Amino acid sequence: MSDQNLHGQPAPIVNIYAVPAAGNGLATASLVLGILAMLTVWIPFFGMIAWILAPMGLVFGLVGLGKPNGRSVAIAGTVCSALGLIGCFAWVALIGITASVS
Repeated sequence: MSDQNLHGQPAPIVNIYAVPAAGNGLATASLVLGILAMLTVWIPFFGMIAWILAPMGLVFGLVGLGKPNGRSVAIAGTVCSALGLIGCFAWVALIGITASVS
């Protein structure tokens, strides 16, 4: 069979490779860091890593909000990171209250 159709014209070229949609890497990073911060903040001593993860996730989420794709993921990452940071401050308040009572 030739590369021409019934009318003698060349057969159309069909692109069989799908092009992946452009994602928002900062939003995804923000969500991952926010979830890790929320999970680790409540573990004594190991939760100190949340002091690093939560602010990084918050910054990545806020920067990711400016990108056209992945806005909902950026919002979720920002919220999770903010909750992780609130948990960090809650630990500081809890330790401060405990130290002042005893």
